[in-house]
Amino acid sequence: MTDIPALNDLHIRITSGCNFNCQHCYAADWFNEKCELSIADIKSLVNQAIELGCKKVTFSGGEPLFAQDITEAMGYCLEKKLKVAIETNGVLVDKIIDGLGEERIRKVAFAISYDGNKMRDERYSHQVKENILKVANLGCDIRIQTAITKINIDEIDDIFQFSKENGIKNRCFLAHSPTGNGKNIPLFEVKEWLAIRKKVIDNYPNVMIELPDIFPERKKKKCGWGVHRCEVMPNGDVTSCAPITFNHREFVAGNIKQEMLKNIWVSKHFAEIRKIKQSDYELPCSKCVYWKTCLGSCRSLAYSNGTTLLAPHPFCQALYDAIKNNEIDESLLPDAELVHAWIKGIESSNFAPTDDSYSDIVKKQHME
Repeated sequence: MTDIPALNDLHIRITSGCNFNCQHCYAADWFNEKCELSIADIKSLVNQAIELGCKKVTFSGGEPLFAQDITEAMGYCLEKKLKVAIETNGVLVDKIIDGLGEERIRKVAFAISYDGNKMRDERYSHQVKENILKVANLGCDIRIQTAITKINIDEIDDIFQFSKENGIKNRCFLAHSPTGNGKNIPLFEVKEWLAIRKKVIDNYPNVMIELPDIFPERKKKKCGWGVHRCEVMPNGDVTSCAPITFNHREFVAGNIKQEMLKNIWVSKHFAEIRKIKQSDYELPCSKCVYWKTCLGSCRSLAYSNGTTLLAPHPFCQALYDAIKNNEIDESLLPDAELVHAWIKGIESSNFAPTDDSYSDIVKKQHME
């Protein structure tokens, strides 16, 4: 097992329950299943993950603060000297502030969803903003997460001005998974999201847009799914990527209630992901000059828009098609010269994809 990467980053989807039913939620199909990991399950899971090298645990859901044992679970991880993070809609944060106390809560990193007034029940949007500032004022590491869709597109300035004025980093998604509730919301056309991207880049330096690496100003380490990170679903299933598993129930490696985590971590599910190479992807990813840093970008978004795990990222496919059909104003491109070099590589019969495996590239990214 010496060549198996350490499981540095464990994501626990503690509950399928949620206090909302957001219009864009890819996990909504699970809400009626009433799945929730017990505190005994979580303690056992965390102990096993530590043996595999775990350094950080992130709690998510559903809505993790909706779970009965969330405060005890987070406290246990802190006792084990692990980094602890939580992804939440922000309404119930008092539950863990009160439960953990101010000294321990400062050790928790928060990713709080704020999408304006229209994406959720607008009665709570003011409360979410208040709770974001409350957590920030406690000294916690905090990031706002925002999904921009055709529902809240006219609220961009209000949303990003709030994070800008308060000095808070804001992670922005210009696409939602067309699964769960999200299947009812039309996706942006390529010209629309290019225009949105340009507006955000020009006006909001605190905002990081989740895009493939064809957009060079936003390059960053990728999540490392399947290499140094795994996720545990509310029913105990273990997967490399929960957003995929929410909609492809068969995309699992095992279940913590039936076998040890170390056996699941070396299973076929993870082994096959680690040995993926660029040539395994569909075009244009398989001939992309940025693949060695991009790695195909978000696979859950690609899979939900395509038919396979290694389908092209929808932004890249849309951008390629639009440029080839002369449908794009080049002033909207991040760097027209680089984009055309990208297209030239895709169309070249001499292009040679890298021989480096997905696993090797992820390990190198996360060592830097």
